[in-house]
Amino acid sequence: MSNTTKARTGAILFALWGIVHIVGGASILIALSSGPDAGFGIYQNAAGTYPALAGQILGYLAFLFIVAGIAVAAVAIRLNWRNSALGLGLNTIIAGTFDIGLVVFLVLPGHVSWPEAAIGIGLLLSAAIVGGMACTAENTPAHA
Repeated sequence: MSNTTKARTGAILFALWGIVHIVGGASILIALSSGPDAGFGIYQNAAGTYPALAGQILGYLAFLFIVAGIAVAAVAIRLNWRNSALGLGLNTIIAGTFDIGLVVFLVLPGHVSWPEAAIGIGLLLSAAIVGGMACTAENTPAHA
């Protein structure tokens, strides 16, 4: 696989991470239009009635998912596609920070299952590894 192919594969994987988070955030916002209980229903939480503030906080979280998704997809298209180490670093930090939060606050306590979380985490790890291989190979001097 050429460096260009690796870089573009990484870019596509980062863009897919972005799309997954845009769709996830939009799904939460759509559910919230029916009230906080419906918004939390996305997480299959039947704990009871939620106050309006809880719905607003969940809406803000969904908004952040969408913003992060747009940012990662934009960096993937603009920088990762061209095998940019800066793009690789930015996207790994943005997506990695979000996925660490997912694991710490939702997966480990049992609110989201590992298989559900694996989609985004798998895209992030694959994108970072393939993109990193492209960046590392491009910066390695050729031997005669």
